[in-house]
Parts: sequence; C-alpha cells; structure tokens
Amino acid sequence: MRIRDLELIVAVYESGNLTLAARQVGMSEPGLSKQLQVIERRSRLRFFDRGRGGAALTEAGRAFVEHARVSIQEYHRALHEARETQQAERHTLRIGTSAFLPPSLIELLRPIELRLYRNFSIEVVAEYCFDLLLQLQRHQIDLALVTSPPDTAAITSVRIATSSFMLVFRKGHPLAAKLSATLNDVASYPWIFFNRNVHPPLYDLILHRTQAGGHEPRILHYIGHEDYAAPVLTDDSLVAWLTPTAAERVTGTGLTCVPLLDSEIRLETHIATLASNNSLLVSEFVRSFVKRFESKRIGAQLSLPNIGGDNNR
Repeated sequence: MRIRDLELIVAVYESGNLTLAARQVGMSEPGLSKQLQVIERRSRLRFFDRGRGGAALTEAGRAFVEHARVSIQEYHRALHEARETQQAERHTLRIGTSAFLPPSLIELLRPIELRLYRNFSIEVVAEYCFDLLLQLQRHQIDLALVTSPPDTAAITSVRIATSSFMLVFRKGHPLAAKLSATLNDVASYPWIFFNRNVHPPLYDLILHRTQAGGHEPRILHYIGHEDYAAPVLTDDSLVAWLTPTAAERVTGTGLTCVPLLDSEIRLETHIATLASNNSLLVSEFVRSFVKRFESKRIGAQLSLPNIGGDNNR
C-alpha cells in the first residue's frame, strides 16, 4: 500500500463524505470511489460502509486509520529530514522572553537539538509580557515565554510552571518572623510595587482583591525593574512585591522574604505561540523545550516577565 492510498483513506474518514474527500485530494468522486475499491481489494479489507449519508468506517477501518495517520506523518517527517540534511538550510527561531527570567531558564533554550532541524539558530528578544504578545501577533517573534498571559483566541500557550510572589522586607519588619503571608497581612503596609505597564492584568487583580478585602493599597514606590526595589527598602514598614528570582538576589543583605499565599494571585510561566502557527520548527522546539524543562524540575525558581519572571501548568 502506498502513502497516497493511506492519505485517501484518512481523507474520506476525516470528511465523512466522498464528495468532500474527492475535492480535498483533487480527484473526481467516481475516481476516488474506484480507487478505494482497488485499495480494499488489494488489501482484502473493507474500510468503509458506503451509503447515502456518506462513508462510515468499519471496525477494521477504525483500527487501520489510527496507524495510517502515524505512517503518513512519519513519511512526511522523513522526507523533511532528508531535505534538511541535503540542503543544509539554516533556520532562525526568534524567541521572546522576559528580561527578568532566571538565567537557568534562558540557558535551557540554547542547548536544544531538534531531530528535524539540525541547522538552526536562536535569537532572544527581551521585553515585557504584553509587548511580547503584541510582537507574537505581528509575526515579529515565533514564540514567547510569558507570565500569566490573558486568554485570547489568537494565541495558544502551555503552562510550564507556577510560583508565588515573594514579599521582601527588612529583617525588622513585623512580618519577618512569619513563614508566609496573605494579602490581608500585607494590605496595611506601604508597598514597593511594579508599574502597571509591566503586567496590567496582574496589577489590576492585586489592587482589586486588596480593595475587595476592605483595604486601600498604599503604593509608596513604583518600579519598572526589580533591581530597583532593594535600594528603596530603607524603612522597616515597607513591603516589596518581587518574583522568586529577584527575591533570591536581594535577601541576605539585611532583607528577608516570605511567599504570598493566595489562590488567585500567581505567577504562571507559559510558552506561547500563535494559534495559527503551523511551523514544524516551532512545534518541534516547543515539544523539546517542555520536555527538557520538566526534566530539570526548575519550576519553583521561575519569575515574572515584566516585574520579574514567568510560569504555567
């Protein structure tokens, strides 16, 4: 049986109609019907029950189609790999990341080797989360590592890790002795908080939940980069909202931190692509990256892309 025979059977199954299948494969309906009969006669199997309502798979057909799909996919992958090897074509993958992602996550991007793309390079673009999503929709980048992206039909994403915000303060702060803190715990203290353009949905969510709890947030300092938090933590009453990576950098120099415990306020790192992106290179890279990421078990070390890193699962 030829690959073309497999494609004809799968086309009829997926369309459920000989007329639509014939149009899809570029044949006349009588020609397709005749070819299916030839295939069935040659294989000594009956794949379809034909009737006025279309073409329904038999039990044998259902068992066959699942394997036929795999065979078709592997055939085209084999052709692609052979052409890649022969042409030695070089591909470039543009990946958007937060400027504040932990170095361990960025390092996972470069060593990846793809079976179908032996000759490709990576360009990393560092931006805030929403700038990355905009570049993704404008086809300026191929994929992005972003924090808690909003739901949109144009973009599909896979959550690879989740972490909590870290609340950083001086060791003389009243919350310094706690193992963790809630939103109500920190609502009465002045904040060092990220600018709204860093991540508008997270910014609005935190302020809304604080106000819903009967508190009005007192933001004493706005920062666009997490490294600016430590120099302004000069008062024992101040609380800085940072990501795990940034908190790890500053603690131990008179500062300490605890995680924020909140079921809704979370830092989720996603790897995002355009929903309409059919690039084999992008899909191969995403699959390989997620597999490598999970094997490294570094999810708990991630941060928010705009204020500080990225996460999802």
